[in-house]
Amino acid sequence: MITRIRNRELGLLCGRLALAFDVGHDPVRIFEREAGEGRSRHGGHMRSIAEHIRQGCSLTEAIESQGNYFPPNFHRLIEVGEKSGRLERVFERMAGHYSELAGLQATFLRSILWPMTQLAMAAVVVSILIYIPPLLSPNRDAAVDLLGFGLVGGRGLAIFWCGIAAVVAALLASWMLVRNGKLAFVADWIMRVPVVRRSLLTFDEAGFVQSLATAIESGVAAANAVTLAFRGCSSITFQSKADSAREAILHGCELHSVLRDTGLFSRETIEAVELGEASGRLAETLDKHFVVLRMRVEFAMTAITRLVSSVVWVAVAGLLVLLIFRLFGRYVSQINDAAMATAFIPGPR
Repeated sequence: MITRIRNRELGLLCGRLALAFDVGHDPVRIFEREAGEGRSRHGGHMRSIAEHIRQGCSLTEAIESQGNYFPPNFHRLIEVGEKSGRLERVFERMAGHYSELAGLQATFLRSILWPMTQLAMAAVVVSILIYIPPLLSPNRDAAVDLLGFGLVGGRGLAIFWCGIAAVVAALLASWMLVRNGKLAFVADWIMRVPVVRRSLLTFDEAGFVQSLATAIESGVAAANAVTLAFRGCSSITFQSKADSAREAILHGCELHSVLRDTGLFSRETIEAVELGEASGRLAETLDKHFVVLRMRVEFAMTAITRLVSSVVWVAVAGLLVLLIFRLFGRYVSQINDAAMATAFIPGPR
């Protein structure tokens, strides 16, 4: 079960906390107010944070006591904000960061909505083809198997949907394993598909740039900021570069050179980082570059949508062609049977 707060909710929370800490409100009262009067899961976490602070814990310790509810980067940036005395600025930066991440996720979900609708419609059509024949046949036991898979009537429909449920469960399990670092070969195989690879890299590149800007603006050292940004990405491809990038920076390499050596970033991103390093305004430069990457993400999601839509349409078309040939074959078979029966009927004497 996923217990982590959603990015959109976290962005709004950070915005409210930035304002409250900026005007000097008491942290205990801040989180008690966030808890409200209800018994929601979010309210329970807010009350727990308030109670830990009341008992003398730092905000960092109170946040860490909430387990997986907050993302790892959030923990680290809160600690940096407390140590630097710029907690309100950290919350302000994170408000924008998590809101942007939520926007990217919403863009992705919107892009796959139509292909998923197509799949659902195809499943409904198949269900009708499975369930209807026994209702139209005088002899239900001899009902026509339109699909040729042995799925007819209510029993066949139940088997069909159990199969769909099993496939969905397998896909969800695989996704969770890939997210946790397992089944790396699956992620590697997916990344070999040109359109998908380019789109996923663009998505992670945008998230990396926004995370890096937030970490640097919050006062995190360059080596640690890069580690946070890489580990905050969703793909194993990016996460695997965290340690090597950190070591390279600690050995004196410039950030733009480190990013170039990974082979994951576009030329424009590397140039933006180099310009930011040279001007001493890296966080601001990355913020501006993120706007460009955001548009690229939207183009990438459009490309994925077209790819998935094409696959779905090909699958549906294949099903229709299979159905047409099967019905035509059955029709021809019945004509032949009728012709053979007529040929053996003796004529009048």
